[in-house]
Amino acid sequence: MRSFRRLPPLLRVASLLGLLFPLAALALLIPLLVTSLRSFPQSYSQVPLDFHHRGIIGLNLGLLGGACSVAVNAYSTRFRRPDRGPFLLSSWQSQVRAIVLLAALPSCALALALFIPPTPPALFLVNLLDIAISVLGAIVLLVASIWATVGATALD
Repeated sequence: MRSFRRLPPLLRVASLLGLLFPLAALALLIPLLVTSLRSFPQSYSQVPLDFHHRGIIGLNLGLLGGACSVAVNAYSTRFRRPDRGPFLLSSWQSQVRAIVLLAALPSCALALALFIPPTPPALFLVNLLDIAISVLGAIVLLVASIWATVGATALD
């Protein structure tokens, strides 16, 4: 709680979103997991059309939460070292830039999954594009979190 109070207002919001987005992702992904179990009384031929869209939306909500958490953790780690020089997220403009850059790909995939209807003619292409963008967003988020962690430990 004490570290939450030290955060600037923008990163407080990002910290809360970093908790809420993964919860929303779990709310979408757990029913998908339960209905996909073999013991669930439903055959695989009766899978609804938006089954994959819900999974993609859940995945991208989790990635958005991860983007917020990476920015907050990078700021918090560098905030503990006030004797050092300027750090990456010292201004609110750089905080917004970092969150937007990390959240750009998951936001695009989320918009595709939400706004393009799951109709059979475009379903395969939209799912393929969504999955490709989501995987690319996950790779970018992983690289950014590793970079932030290595950058924070290099300052020691």
